[in-house]
Amino acid sequence: MKIDLTKEEYRNLIDMLYIANWVMNAFKSETEPEMDKYQQLQQKIYARAQEAGMANLIEFKEELQTYYETEEFEEESSCHEIIDEYDNNQFWDRLVEELTVRDLHAELDARKIKEKDADSYFERFSAIQKKYTKEFEKNGLNNLMLKIRKTAKSY
Repeated sequence: MKIDLTKEEYRNLIDMLYIANWVMNAFKSETEPEMDKYQQLQQKIYARAQEAGMANLIEFKEELQTYYETEEFEEESSCHEIIDEYDNNQFWDRLVEELTVRDLHAELDARKIKEKDADSYFERFSAIQKKYTKEFEKNGLNNLMLKIRKTAKSY
């Protein structure tokens, strides 16, 4: 298979690969074997940087036999802005979801309700979710308080 890319499309592709690699590996101390296929594909695409006129963005490190993004790539790419926006949205979505589930389960035996009347469960879920979404949109974390329960000491 052959895919023809313009210089701009190649640039967008290496940005996308960088973002995907960040999402898959940023919080791992070492690459997992199932990620090798993605790393190999990224290396295959990065290997074409010079041919695409982008040797200033991707460089080959002889000692590691691997292609890497250059400092120039890091400085001029908007990848980290995209990643930061994703992380921010993900944070708020997860926070709202976790608080909603917590409150819903504290309010009722959610499993029984869900089995008997899924519509009621999801209506209540939606109502609680909207409450948190509205609050965080208006006030961010300003009104969020952490209540620490005292637990019995175990010796």
